[in-house]
Amino acid sequence: MKTKRMIKSFTVALLSVSFILAGFGVGMAKQKAETDANSLPKVSWTLQTTWAQGWLLHQMAEDLAKRVEVMSNGNFKIEVLPAGAVVGGLEVLDATATGTIDAYHSWPGYWMSKHPSAPFFASIPMSLEPLMHATWLYAYGGKELMQEMYDEAGLNVYAIPGGVTHPEVLAHSNKPLEKLEDFKGLKYRAPGWWGEILKEMGVAVTMLPGTELYPSLERGILDALEFSSPIVNKQQGFHEVTKYVAGPGMHQPTCFFEFGFNKKKYDALPKIYQEMLQTAAMATTMWSWTQDIVLGIETFKYWKERGKEFTRISDEAQREFRKRAWAWIDKDVKAKNNAHYTKTWNSVQEFWTQFVEYEHIMVPIRK
Repeated sequence: MKTKRMIKSFTVALLSVSFILAGFGVGMAKQKAETDANSLPKVSWTLQTTWAQGWLLHQMAEDLAKRVEVMSNGNFKIEVLPAGAVVGGLEVLDATATGTIDAYHSWPGYWMSKHPSAPFFASIPMSLEPLMHATWLYAYGGKELMQEMYDEAGLNVYAIPGGVTHPEVLAHSNKPLEKLEDFKGLKYRAPGWWGEILKEMGVAVTMLPGTELYPSLERGILDALEFSSPIVNKQQGFHEVTKYVAGPGMHQPTCFFEFGFNKKKYDALPKIYQEMLQTAAMATTMWSWTQDIVLGIETFKYWKERGKEFTRISDEAQREFRKRAWAWIDKDVKAKNNAHYTKTWNSVQEFWTQFVEYEHIMVPIRK
């Protein structure tokens, strides 16, 4: 009995010491983590966006900056500026490449003049939806193709996906849009691929900057426009000068954004800071997507309460739009005869087909 009591006492003592040492170890680990964080170099960057202060799109960049500052214990600070603060909203890519600013947040589709592949990483008419697009970018080689594009264009930029919205509003319009014929002669603001596709379908396409859109609708210069997701369009006030809201977002079934960093400055960062940027950008993507959906639902309710009429393009018309849109991209890919452009379009088509077939089996019917 005495031996058993001694063994029991010894065991209790060992466990007590273990708990004490474990607690000491946790305390030491915490102290070491704080010391390591405090020993990180101080870095201050300037990031400019293509957007106005207060827009969800601008808030994407603010979200990234906040996350990086917290993760670095305040050692890596990124000042986020709106369009026009240093350079024009569409000059941020070049300004980052030359080092005028350290980083930018924008929409890759704006860089078509730099490289024909750019829209694939932003929005593809009647193609990749948000989950498809995110999967293609992060897990099917899309973001690697994205960096290849910037390298091929000779730009001193390291770019990663950063922020996404759900499909855009097809149109705020003063004419109902439901059939293919409704687009004939429509005075419609549309940029990029979508604008080129519609021109071949008899649409009077024009490209106007964001500041001119509201008054152009108000004066009848435009019958309709597409710009962004519901919450961003609400922030612009388009519902005040239009009667109809048309969907679905055929032109941009997803809208992916990007963070671009001066490549030399990014490469010079400690590895831990590079990882912080990568992690923060992915978190921003999830945050912005879910925010956009919830705010979009609230925006629809807001518009309905103000008497806006909602129209939806017929399924038959959508299939025709897809046929014509993809035919236009096919033609442009062949005309440009650029290896990267061809490779990226092939990758998108291959993944779209596989994803649709996979979801047909895996996802239950909604209605």
